[in-house]
Amino acid sequence: MYNYIITTDDISAANEKIEQIKSSLSSEYDEISYDIEEEGLYSLVDELTTVSLFDSLKFVVVKGAEAITKASDAPLKELYSAMNDRNSENVLIFLFTKDTDYQKSEKFKNLRKYSTYIDIRIKNIPLDQYAKNVFENDGYKITDQTLALLITYVDSLSSLKRAIEILELYKAEEKKILTADIELMITKPLDNDVYQLISAFLINHTKEVFSIYKDLKVVSKIQVSFLVSLLINKFQEMYNVSILLKGGMSQNDIAALFNVSQGRAYYMVKNAKSSNLGKIKANLEDLVKLDADIKSGKIKEDLGLELFFLK
Repeated sequence: MYNYIITTDDISAANEKIEQIKSSLSSEYDEISYDIEEEGLYSLVDELTTVSLFDSLKFVVVKGAEAITKASDAPLKELYSAMNDRNSENVLIFLFTKDTDYQKSEKFKNLRKYSTYIDIRIKNIPLDQYAKNVFENDGYKITDQTLALLITYVDSLSSLKRAIEILELYKAEEKKILTADIELMITKPLDNDVYQLISAFLINHTKEVFSIYKDLKVVSKIQVSFLVSLLINKFQEMYNVSILLKGGMSQNDIAALFNVSQGRAYYMVKNAKSSNLGKIKANLEDLVKLDADIKSGKIKEDLGLELFFLK
């Protein structure tokens, strides 16, 4: 049997890898999807050890594979035996998508002994090159500058695919993607707006601060109390990144440590370098106090945040 383990933080990228594995096979396979959490391990073992009615080969994709690390020894022993069947030409793929500590499990380590291991992380996927190839293959033109803007609007391969589909449908006749098309048709991730808000705040660009703030309220319809919570989170993140940078870490190190894309790491490093630890800490303390005052009713949320931006 041909066994694979795929661990990922992007289901779309994992599905692409599964399609690549499938297309590399010379034989025809019946594709079967299993969810261990719903169907149980014994059901999977039965599927693997039962010969198909027409003797066809099986391509089995197991979702919710994290549940295997909690399974009892009896069904696991049968699973290992089925996986170790050298006479079988079936394909078995375990898909791990949840952010858990399963990799530390002895059961996961045992599973790896019988499998080809593939780890897919969004931060390691060159999204710009992926998008460029898709547009070129589909006959669309896009400049590098416009492509760079598009990448700031997505945070996963899944969201990039959706954005490409929307843009190609919108520009089906002209076959040329412009900056204005992206700004009109694609929704910008909330985190990016918050990072830009902080960037403007740190360099005292008050007009830009209030412009972004207005867009967040009117366009994104974000609650002010929620925005305050986001700002607290980002200033805490900035404080941590600032300390790490002083310790000699690079942008690549930050991206790996926080498990984020290079685009996200760029904003994190840029903002951390735009201020000193003392100011970052002072802003963080002011935001925490503001959050408490809003919740206790001492100040209205809009007024409180606007005064913070003006200080």
